[in-house]
Amino acid sequence: MDIGFIGVGQMGSRMAKRLLDAGYKLTVNDINRNAARALSDRGARWADTPKAVAESCPVVISMLPGPPEVEQVVYGHDGLMAGWKKGDIYVDMSTSLPGTTRRVAGDAGAKGVAVMDAPVTGGSPRAENGTLTIMVGGAPETFQKVVGILEHIGKKVLHMGDSGCGNITKLVNNLISLTCTYINAEAFVMGVKAGVDTQKLWEAVTSGSGNNFQLQEVWPISILKGNFEPAFELGLAAKDVGLAMALAREYGIPSPVAATVEQCYVEGRASGLAKKSLATHVWRLEELTGVKLRFQP
Repeated sequence: MDIGFIGVGQMGSRMAKRLLDAGYKLTVNDINRNAARALSDRGARWADTPKAVAESCPVVISMLPGPPEVEQVVYGHDGLMAGWKKGDIYVDMSTSLPGTTRRVAGDAGAKGVAVMDAPVTGGSPRAENGTLTIMVGGAPETFQKVVGILEHIGKKVLHMGDSGCGNITKLVNNLISLTCTYINAEAFVMGVKAGVDTQKLWEAVTSGSGNNFQLQEVWPISILKGNFEPAFELGLAAKDVGLAMALAREYGIPSPVAATVEQCYVEGRASGLAKKSLATHVWRLEELTGVKLRFQP
């Protein structure tokens, strides 16, 4: 089967590689052609525009930064909308707004194109080894057509409901996870500053009710090793929390804690840290307090 893949950055490139390794013929497109060179070296074909991807592939997957990029790829000059044919399937794996997904689904549906929102969670290491969790929204019959493809990318592929439900689930997940990153840092710096050994504190908390994905899986390969390379950029975190807050406002949900967390990320972005690691806020707190959260797990 010919599959198109648009957006082959840090996550998308790893996901696309999984499909190549599974034997699919892949056509790729990205705003930065250099991002696709490694995939081209492995046999992927390059397309100059999203339109060209849609014209040659009955299934197109995208992995983009957010709603503006999704809209540009779909509706922009030489976008997907100009190349789609009746019977095609579009799987958007970006973290986006459900409203964006539903608008695209409605417009594409008028051309006979089925649209699924299928954002992922798990980060780069899980993208590399194909163990992401994928949260899918859209028609059950279309889900059945694409689940076999998605299972090469994720270990868990969950159908969450109608169009937009995948993105709603992703925003819930990321709001929780990105809140944890801040409270983890504040709590651990407090504990170590007050006299508890970092390793003992980590072992106790990850064995107790305070455990969470960030502590269990992210910290051992980043903060605890002093690795602040941007596996997930702070600017993207600010965007995701902002999308979650937009959804909360849309449905009238009081969210004072989430609003505070959003401002923490906005402050980091305003300080010029958008391209830095999500973990940079831990480093900043370490610098302020003289505490280093380090050991080799």
